[in-house]
Amino acid sequence: MRTEEKEEGEEEQWRSVHEVLLIVLPYLHSLFELLSMTRVSRSFRDAIRDETALWTNVVVEPPLSSRLTDETLWDITSKSAGKLKTLVLRQCLRVTDKGLRRVVDANPLIRKIIVPGCTELTPEGIMGCVESLTKNNHNVETLHINGVHGFTKHHLSSLSNYLPQKGAIDVEVCPKCEEVMMIPDCSRRSCNHKQTSERKCRGCRFCVPRCVECSVCLGPDTEIQEAACGGDVLCLECWLVLPKCRFCNKPYCTSHSSLRHEIAGTDAASRPMFECQACYYRAGTNPYDAFDYQI
Repeated sequence: MRTEEKEEGEEEQWRSVHEVLLIVLPYLHSLFELLSMTRVSRSFRDAIRDETALWTNVVVEPPLSSRLTDETLWDITSKSAGKLKTLVLRQCLRVTDKGLRRVVDANPLIRKIIVPGCTELTPEGIMGCVESLTKNNHNVETLHINGVHGFTKHHLSSLSNYLPQKGAIDVEVCPKCEEVMMIPDCSRRSCNHKQTSERKCRGCRFCVPRCVECSVCLGPDTEIQEAACGGDVLCLECWLVLPKCRFCNKPYCTSHSSLRHEIAGTDAASRPMFECQACYYRAGTNPYDAFDYQI
């Protein structure tokens, strides 16, 4: 009798846990988190697979980005049943114009396309997607294309006709080199007091050295520190507060913090430690476990 009551109590407790987890699901940020939750139980896996609302915002980030192909992208976005609203693909090097256009044609309600670092995409392919989405008075609110090569002033001018709102497109024409690049706002107070056209530090990262963390311009009188994310630099203030690799003493900026290989400490009270990719790969190991896209 007591055994039956105990089993019923455990079953009731497990049911309560499932109900709480189902409430949490809509707040998960990325595909990585969704896939992680599918491993909780078979019933949870089925619930995630069959719930269309969970797939209306698809966010693919490292370390999954390198494994995403056109076919895999189609399989994932198909779960939204044509109701996809936000598509975020960060550094997905295997996604092509054909794969993106297939998703766009099947999901006419998309309002945000964020594809930074997707180097297989082309300006013509992205423009075709935007043109398709803006038919029938549908508005695309956000288009992030930093890292997609080949954009010119002509491409940007054409895109601005479809996305006229300020800040909708994350790149613009650099006033110094006239290349299409991201031009962050300088966080230095003395620069912000001037009109935009008068700021000498206004320019892309190739024309104006800039802290990758706070975007402050780095002049000849500024102490510059190197970040672990190759090629990026930091101001001294940001370098001091960011966690650093235990071997080379270089920090990752916030946007590249996912590249850190965390190391569990033996003491719960000790500060968390990590190794940067360069130091970790010297040991001949891979910091990312294989993840299965199939759910």
